Amino acid sequence: MARTTKPLTNTEIEKAKPKIDKDGKPTKNTLTDGQGLFLLVTSNGSKLWRFNYYKPNSKKRTEMSFGTFPNVSLQDARIKRAECRELLAKGIDPQDHREQQQQAQQAELLNTYEAVAWAWFEYRKSKRNFSEGYQKDVESLIRRNLLPHFGHLPISQITAPMALKAFKQYQDEGKLEKLKRTIQKHNEIMTYALHRELIPFNPTANISKEFDSPTVEHFKTIKPEDLGEFIYTLNNAQIHLQTRYLILWQLLTMTRPNEAATAKYEDIDERSRIWTVYIQKGIKQDERGREHKITLSRQAMALLREIKKLSGERFIYSLA
Repeated sequence: MARTTKPLTNTEIEKAKPKIDKDGKPTKNTLTDGQGLFLLVTSNGSKLWRFNYYKPNSKKRTEMSFGTFPNVSLQDARIKRAECRELLAKGIDPQDHREQQQQAQQAELLNTYEAVAWAWFEYRKSKRNFSEGYQKDVESLIRRNLLPHFGHLPISQITAPMALKAFKQYQDEGKLEKLKRTIQKHNEIMTYALHRELIPFNPTANISKEFDSPTVEHFKTIKPEDLGEFIYTLNNAQIHLQTRYLILWQLLTMTRPNEAATAKYEDIDERSRIWTVYIQKGIKQDERGREHKITLSRQAMALLREIKKLSGERFIYSLA
């Protein structure tokens, strides 16, 4: 017949004292509750919960601490025992499981939203299309729009309702463009965390659908039938000659205002009638940019020769 252990009672535990050895000195006392759980009463009267079990792999007998009585009650100790026995039934060592949980909790505390946001920022700085000016804008956005709401939280605790509440103020204020940029950068940070297994998924991936989109206002354009009148007005306008040439140059080359205004003689191969424009958008200052070659028409070449009579400097337009 299997030996049964009588479960402990709260009264027994409260009255438990150290044993007295043959020399009259207090020594440890053990009170067993069964299924590996026992209470160790030390020589100084402290009462410690212990769980005795065999490790799944090595099969060696070992003990695990459950805390002290009365901080951990008899009922709580039995719950911990049941949890450990359930793990053991699955072949999991309870002490290893506890250590893994503690490590995960520590990692969660270290991986705050702020820490991950700056890690993403440094990572982004190492990539292309992140000029110094753009870096300052993004850094300011993180500090002003994101960290006050989420900075102190573990990134794994960020939820969609939390983000809705944080971002709603920008819609209420009518700052829809600011709202759009803020959500974009927030989700880039969350995606960075997702790809590094700091979060299992991004709960705010589709949060932008909850808000209004900013209205896109395109620049007005000149209709083809109005070009003649525009050229006539330009030729008769009381403006600096170089300004007139600059406007004509932009029309003939179909370039952006900044690209036309910063054109350099050294970038134009007059023999092959090729102008090499270096696209600087998003490029770091120590990089020249991406090449974009423009074939110059006969009219553009003729205009270039006229401009040379006015300016022999590095920039075609000295006002640049």
